[in-house]
Amino acid sequence: MTLAAIAAAASIVETFTRIADDAATYGYWAVLLVVAGDGVFPALPGETAIVAAAVLAAEGSLSLGLVILAGAAGAIAGDSTAYWIGRGGGGPIKRTVTRIAGAERLAAAERMVRRQGPALVFTGRFLPGIRIAINLSCGAGQMGYGRFLLFDALGATLWSAQAALLGYFAGKAFADQLWVAFVVAFAVTGIVAAFVTVKERKRVRAERAAAEAERRAVDAPPQGGGGGTV
Repeated sequence: MTLAAIAAAASIVETFTRIADDAATYGYWAVLLVVAGDGVFPALPGETAIVAAAVLAAEGSLSLGLVILAGAAGAIAGDSTAYWIGRGGGGPIKRTVTRIAGAERLAAAERMVRRQGPALVFTGRFLPGIRIAINLSCGAGQMGYGRFLLFDALGATLWSAQAALLGYFAGKAFADQLWVAFVVAFAVTGIVAAFVTVKERKRVRAERAAAEAERRAVDAPPQGGGGGTV
């Protein structure tokens, strides 16, 4: 094994050990706050925070049930914030979040919410790329908050539970090497996220193509000629 490989391995161990220490130090509040922030700023590692805390739950530092609860509460808080930003008028916050969501994703989300409504809100937590656009669209008039909250809470709880269980079982499987549990859990999370991202992009492109086809159909002149008068 080369010195470079040894250094890289040591760096990986150090990184995941630090993640474990931070998760143990800040616990449930860290999960809740990071996941809530992820609902508005997707660059934050919401799912990673749940997985990290659940790995620690496997070795007894935290409670799995409370990790799931903290993740679900944070998801609901973050999604609701995006909803109310969508409901509000203009302003720098809404413009910033809209830019983060992306105009193309927003247009696709509006069409999808009109067709699928509650089902899309429920599954939105599993769609990291378009999730914020869905919640903004719902707030912008596509759905009342009570209905949104119900289906978002169901989806958030399921999403938090699956992320936590992934981390928990990885922690159990590699109980003697906690950093390996982190590597395995995050690798699986990354693979799933990459697959979902590819599917999301295809869906957004399909929605854009459908919208363009509808516009062309509306703008096209009527077919067939009318008869002359006698």
